[in-house]
Amino acid sequence: MHEYSIASQIWASVVKAAQERGGLRVLSVKLEIGPLNLIADEQLRFWITALAERDGSPGVRFEIAHPPAQVRCRACGEQSEPPVAPENADHFLPPVVACASCGSPDVAVLGGRELRVVSAEIEMGEEDVSD
Repeated sequence: MHEYSIASQIWASVVKAAQERGGLRVLSVKLEIGPLNLIADEQLRFWITALAERDGSPGVRFEIAHPPAQVRCRACGEQSEPPVAPENADHFLPPVVACASCGSPDVAVLGGRELRVVSAEIEMGEEDVSD
């Protein structure tokens, strides 16, 4: 259920940015979500869509990119992309991240925890052109 709180925060930041720029409604949102966040895309999409419809932006489009996880092994020094559980895995358990080369769990996470709004397309209102 943490997708609802994440969706609420994402949507609030996108709406605030749109309002600060004089936007009427949000048309699309591009997100970047690392696999180590354990965020289910479909649940996040559902909640943002529901929030968008509530706030007057029905039909908002989404694009979600998943940058790979990256770790540096403290045991062997290798930098690699560790295997991460598939999206339909149990999201209540943290992923076990280990070195792809030697299998050591003693790794420094370099990437895979991203959660950012890359861009949002907004519908702009008519500007006042009177003197």
